[in-house]
Parts: sequence; C-alpha cells; structure tokens
Amino acid sequence: MNHVVEAFIVLPGGVDTMEGLFTLISWASEGLHNRPIGLLNIDGYFNNLLKFLDDAVRQNFMASSQRKLFISSFFDDELLDKLEFAKAFPGPGAGYDEFANPERLDLELHL
Repeated sequence: MNHVVEAFIVLPGGVDTMEGLFTLISWASEGLHNRPIGLLNIDGYFNNLLKFLDDAVRQNFMASSQRKLFISSFFDDELLDKLEFAKAFPGPGAGYDEFANPERLDLELHL
C-alpha cells in the first residue's frame, strides 16, 4: 500500500488503529517507507499518546527524530498543510531544515 500513497493520516480509533499507527512509525524508522504520518487529533484524542511520546523521548526510550514522525493537528485542513511540507523520517539528529520538504506533496483525492 505504501507505494501508492503520499502520506498517511490516522483518525481516532481503537487498538487496531494504534497497532497500524505504530507499524507505520516502525516501518519509517527502518527505512521501509518515507511518507509523512499525520494524526487528526479530534477533540484531543491523541493528546495522551503525544504526551507519552514526549515522556519517552525525555527519558531516552525514544529518539527525538522518531517523535518528529508524528505530525498532528486538531483541524483537517491544517493537518493537510503540515503534511504537504513534511518528510516522514529526516534521519537521526536532523534539524528543522532537514525536516521541511522543499517540494509539496500532491494530497488531492484522486478517484
């Protein structure tokens, strides 16, 4: 599937949704895909997950470059804007310049 998409967007959901989300993050970390991953944070659904990830980085259980894989927004239009200019995995120790993508993604729905 990841060879036909330009970005992944995760909506609030249950255990299977979380499994899929972490699979995408794992694959990006391992270099199996380079697509940005967005969280549509409806009603703050992902707030506790994002806090958990921040704590994992602070306690050195997760690299900050992996934390940057999670691009979130409360609003769909804003999330799409963020995803258009993002790379999924900039690499260890990358700064903002490496994280920003000079090329816009084509996020138009093509049916």
